[in-house]
Amino acid sequence: MYLIRSKGMFLDPPGQFLPSVVAVDGRTICFVGTERDFARDSGIDGWHEVDLSGHYLCPGLLNTHVHLAFSGCAAPREQYLAETPGMRVLRALRNAQTLLQSGVTTARDCGSDFFVLEGMREVAGKGLFDLPNLLLSGPPLTQTGGHLHFMGGEVDGTDSIRRFVRLAHKRGATSIKVMATGGQMTPGTLPERPAFSQDELNTVTETAGDLGLPTVSHCLSREGTVRSALAGFHSIEHCAFFEREEHGWLRRSYDPAVTTEILRHRNSVMMGLAAGYHRLDQPRTTSAGTDHERFLLRQERTMLDIFRQMHDAGVPTVVGTDAGVAATPFDETWLELELMVQAGLPPLEALRGATVRAARALLLDRTTGRIGAGMRADLIAVRDDPLADIRACRHVDWVMCGGRIVKALPQEYERGEGRR
Repeated sequence: MYLIRSKGMFLDPPGQFLPSVVAVDGRTICFVGTERDFARDSGIDGWHEVDLSGHYLCPGLLNTHVHLAFSGCAAPREQYLAETPGMRVLRALRNAQTLLQSGVTTARDCGSDFFVLEGMREVAGKGLFDLPNLLLSGPPLTQTGGHLHFMGGEVDGTDSIRRFVRLAHKRGATSIKVMATGGQMTPGTLPERPAFSQDELNTVTETAGDLGLPTVSHCLSREGTVRSALAGFHSIEHCAFFEREEHGWLRRSYDPAVTTEILRHRNSVMMGLAAGYHRLDQPRTTSAGTDHERFLLRQERTMLDIFRQMHDAGVPTVVGTDAGVAATPFDETWLELELMVQAGLPPLEALRGATVRAARALLLDRTTGRIGAGMRADLIAVRDDPLADIRACRHVDWVMCGGRIVKALPQEYERGEGRR
């Protein structure tokens, strides 16, 4: 049992840091309030006191879109295909641990093979390692030869889709993902075109809904995004609005009518602002760069503008980094928050994208995403106030996941039993 003090804890509502203490019993938060009320109701004896008085206490972050079996190197697809299934599980395990140490206490794996799905499920179930709470999608549903088809999720037609969703659930999937368009990682697929009909996408959400599973749709084209909105996916990923321009390059062309459909069907949106960000580090900071790199930098600015417009229109935007794809590491969920702010969101709204809104998109809002009695004890501590400067989330000094301290402050900052 832990009694945690801090400089202030983020309570939402009202979306502020307030002077409170939090008590944790087992895996669950059992009290949030003043220390006087806690002492009156429960007494102090028997509680392990954790002194975070130099830190701000926040809910653990949620990252709604990662690829645990990818490495984040320059060519993750090629590396994945060259590795054995056992190596992929080991890589996924290490990447999950990296997420947790960076402050992510809940993550959704948005694409792996069945070997990784079942291996990670078994490891997590045995409690052998400190891991975040994981939602595992297993092989994403994709048309024959479609995006990430090598993960084993090829389907065609509604009957095939229905069978595969049920099979994924049987084998341990706790989320269902579909590739509603092609993708840039898979040669031969077309990101600017839809991959499934409306009936096929409707079948995905209906079947997953019958099983109580959250759904997520990879969408890079306008039409794929509209179809996914109409199908009622809980989260729509990327929303790139890609069109093929004269050089063969993919250009973003925002259509506000798509936002209207998303609002009408109450889908969340994960744009993945940080995905592949480091591929452009050099041209971003110098005047050097190829014509294509300069084009991509302009598209990056367009992406931020689209993101802000969608958020300002009322679309629930959530944090997901696509960690594991090229040049996208697992310890930089903070970068997505910073890019949200760079796009024009207040730090409060960026933080909500990684807490309450993300939890809602994952159908976990009754379990995690905020600090409150009865919620799972997923907590992090940062040195500075992220509402004043979102860069505070770069430095997560203390992590509790499911009531277990998995990253502690130096010993002198933690109290033992009772008061000193």
